[in-house]
Amino acid sequence: MKEADVVEALRRKLAVPSGRHLYGVLASYKALDAFGETLRQAKMPDGKRFPKSLSVNRGILDTIPDDEFRTLVEHEAKRPEPTAAHVAKAFETFLRVQLRAKGLVILAHLELLFAYHLELNLLRTLSADEDRILLLLPGKHAGGKIVLFPDFPDGSYTLPTNLIAENHLWELRS
Repeated sequence: MKEADVVEALRRKLAVPSGRHLYGVLASYKALDAFGETLRQAKMPDGKRFPKSLSVNRGILDTIPDDEFRTLVEHEAKRPEPTAAHVAKAFETFLRVQLRAKGLVILAHLELLFAYHLELNLLRTLSADEDRILLLLPGKHAGGKIVLFPDFPDGSYTLPTNLIAENHLWELRS
């Protein structure tokens, strides 16, 4: 789809007052950055401009105190589970704070979630009624799956099948 088509489809979905409101846009990093700028120029159904996207990576790192993070990193090679649990808790804290009465939160740069193989159902659970989430995902449809980070040399990730409803997920075409 073209950017304008995705914006219009998203506006129609956001006009629905209740239900599940987790959305996703797939594209390259460059196209996602451009789309984020296009969104900032558009208006949501309530007349307000779309918000700026937030970096999940930055949000997680800002939530974990520096000395705590240093300790986690020092022991991560021997025991990665505590680090992953800490990152998961930091993500939950970040997400809950961002959702408070903001209407729509646009999330980009989710690499830490995938690097630590975190459970993503929190996104689906928290995105209901007035709490709406749009994920800007570097990826594409491939063989019936959503492949994220397809150009990453160490392998890609697959988006969980039932995370985002098919009619809530759009792929930008150049």
